[in-house]
Amino acid sequence: MSLITFLSDFGEDDWFVGAVKGEILKLNRDARIIDITHRTPPHDIRAAAFILRSYYNTFPPGTIHLAVVDPGVGGTRKPIIVRTDTYRFVGPDNGLFSYIYTDRSEVYQITQHMPASSTFHARDIFGPCAALLARGQAARTFGPRLYEYERFAFPGITEKGGTIQGQVAYIDHFGNCITTIPSTMDINGLQVHDHTATVKQCYADGQQGELIAVKGSCGLYEIVINGASAAAYLDARIGMIVTVSG
Repeated sequence: MSLITFLSDFGEDDWFVGAVKGEILKLNRDARIIDITHRTPPHDIRAAAFILRSYYNTFPPGTIHLAVVDPGVGGTRKPIIVRTDTYRFVGPDNGLFSYIYTDRSEVYQITQHMPASSTFHARDIFGPCAALLARGQAARTFGPRLYEYERFAFPGITEKGGTIQGQVAYIDHFGNCITTIPSTMDINGLQVHDHTATVKQCYADGQQGELIAVKGSCGLYEIVINGASAAAYLDARIGMIVTVSG
């Protein structure tokens, strides 16, 4: 069975998600479409890139990942297919695939003729391409290979004067602040402004309302509060500086 995942910022109040799925199924009735989320913060390419980074390799080899957060739809950005050793990705060339690129990735511009509106390329281009890929069409047949494409680096960490700093990379539904500090680092805590989060083994090790840090499932430290939102408590934003303490 063809497996296609679908990530977007379309929300769930309109017809957008359903219309994309309809176009996929027109071309490939055997496709199995897995919704990741359609509540990505609107137009937030970096948040979407982090979400994609966090789930794509949990799926079986051969899965096609359709990802559309596309504030430049209809403009000069290119529609692309990314082919890796294990997966294929379909979406806009705006940095969305930054965290999945490797030295072995192949990127193809989609130039295969598909009548398209200027505002809904997910329905008119990306969805149909995902359907055709799932039917067995090779990525290279959709258009020319690109050797230059939009890509930004994962924020990571910096070290200056013995101080290690990272930042908040993502804030999840629970208000947990996922940082760029790798969980492989042996640290005692994380500091945000004048608040210190002591490292604990798991969420339950924190007292109710206590700010703590844990090794998260994404391989990064998270700042959390047991039973509450750390983001609300800290007035956190993506990009906020986090300093290693100890």
